Amino acid sequence: MRKREPLKSPVREIRTPGSVRGPLGNRRSYRDDRARKQVANGKTPRCFISYAWEGEKHLEWVRILAERLQLSGVFVILDQWDVAAGAELPAFMESAVREADFVLLICTPTFAEKANSGKGGVGYEKSIVTGEIFARIATAGKFVPLLRAGEPAHGVPSYLLGRKYIDFRNDDDFESVFEDLLRHLYSEPRFVRPPLGPKPNLKATPAAMTASPSRTASQPLVYCRRCGAGIGRQSICTGAYSHHDFHPGTNADLCRRCGGRPGQQSICTGAFTAHDFAPGSAAVYIYCRRCGAVPGQPSVCTGAYTAHDFGL
Repeated sequence: MRKREPLKSPVREIRTPGSVRGPLGNRRSYRDDRARKQVANGKTPRCFISYAWEGEKHLEWVRILAERLQLSGVFVILDQWDVAAGAELPAFMESAVREADFVLLICTPTFAEKANSGKGGVGYEKSIVTGEIFARIATAGKFVPLLRAGEPAHGVPSYLLGRKYIDFRNDDDFESVFEDLLRHLYSEPRFVRPPLGPKPNLKATPAAMTASPSRTASQPLVYCRRCGAGIGRQSICTGAYSHHDFHPGTNADLCRRCGGRPGQQSICTGAFTAHDFAPGSAAVYIYCRRCGAVPGQPSVCTGAYTAHDFGL
């Protein structure tokens, strides 16, 4: 009599990188036990996926994402794998959120609507997540929104709007976006801060040679005889010339055409294209004999002349 072979449990196929397919055993297989031990030893991140049940196509996408994460070394807690018939769903959700290093929230308009209204499992998970956020139990970056459908304002629930999301809406960009997710889970950013270098040798820049009340009339001052600009600060000559004509002088020098002092760039107001600075002192140039203006500030002579005539 032929011996009857025992019935084999069905084997589910999963998608692997490079379109290679391989079997995934029962819920508590040797492979799962080994992965759980690695998680317990801190060798791999633990991840829980929270999502809304909204059609077989969406369930399949979530399952494929979980399989890709699992095959990339991330231990995934997924209700499609870990919840048996008759299990207590509230207890599962509480322990999954609490024990996970990361919680991936698959955001869609349906997910956002259920979370905002507190409906179903999504609404219950929201209370658990917000409880950890309020109590500041969760580490930074634990709750990661993955935007799968809709605009952020409609696809992301209100309690997650302030968090940076990863955009999974375009399937053509899945591989690059999936890499961004893995980098976050493994704390391996794409761009890293360079090491802090030494302080550079910063030399002092000479102060602009400008006339100021602190200067005395006898102190040397180098200025442009055409526009009055002092040295130490780059400028374009405003005296209708293509370059400056710097000249050593003192703060007592005055423009014989408009009365302006050198050291600060200005345009001669004496109907000339350039200043005509000449040596002088406060004791010599007192006022304009034509209009009475005091030297030291550019002005236009009102005595029917194009230039002042300062004198004693």
